[in-house]
Amino acid sequence: MIVFVVDDEELALKSLTDAIRSVRPEAQIFPFQDPNKALQLLEGGAKPDVIFSDIQMFEMTGIHFAHLVKVIYPHVNIVFVTGYNEYMMDAIRLHASGYLLKPVDEDRLREQFDNLLYPTSDKNGNKFYAQTFGNFEFFCNDKQVHFPRAKAKELLAYLIDKKGAACTRSELLINIFEDSGEGRDSQYLSQVWAALVKTLKDLGGGDILVKSHNAYAVNPEKFGCDYYDYIKGDIKAINAYQGVYMANYSDWSDFTGPKKYRS
Repeated sequence: MIVFVVDDEELALKSLTDAIRSVRPEAQIFPFQDPNKALQLLEGGAKPDVIFSDIQMFEMTGIHFAHLVKVIYPHVNIVFVTGYNEYMMDAIRLHASGYLLKPVDEDRLREQFDNLLYPTSDKNGNKFYAQTFGNFEFFCNDKQVHFPRAKAKELLAYLIDKKGAACTRSELLINIFEDSGEGRDSQYLSQVWAALVKTLKDLGGGDILVKSHNAYAVNPEKFGCDYYDYIKGDIKAINAYQGVYMANYSDWSDFTGPKKYRS
């Protein structure tokens, strides 16, 4: 994760940088007292995941700085850090990812990192990435994948939860489709599977899914996943898990997930 920190006050800049380093020790942090130097790096192609910016600065206001940033890099997370709350509406209009009041509390900072507006590139270099902590989402090149059918997304989530183990048609019909209004309709499952296959194939991820005559699965080697990292003991994944797993599919996810691996 790459983080820019912009504040023209040296002590405030150091304080926030130290807090970020404490909360996200793996992050590459670049502090700037001059917002123009941050803009120069952005114009040169730098792509930070998050920019923390003071609002009242001598060279330019943080609001003006954020406007310039958005022109260069529209989908960067910008978090305003200030001693005043009067700029809240400006932050909302800019689609800022957050608004923190000084002095910054580490718990609030950690919460901010866990609720960024745009997904970060901290995906261990994977083109495809499954986010299971919180709500389930699937990403391709850090962009959220949109599925033509809601059940196609749930089907992918269920198979990812199984970590590559094969699921029978009967298991899927019972656990995913019983409340769909379609009943246990094998033809409906086939349609949903076809939609899922097409969505991933169009993105270059056709090898993520595995199917035999009566078995469905994913190939865990073809995508990254916070849940899989958690199982492997990855400290970042362990710290990221806040007790909520695939909350949008709680009918079945409440009985599985990382909670099984806690002592």
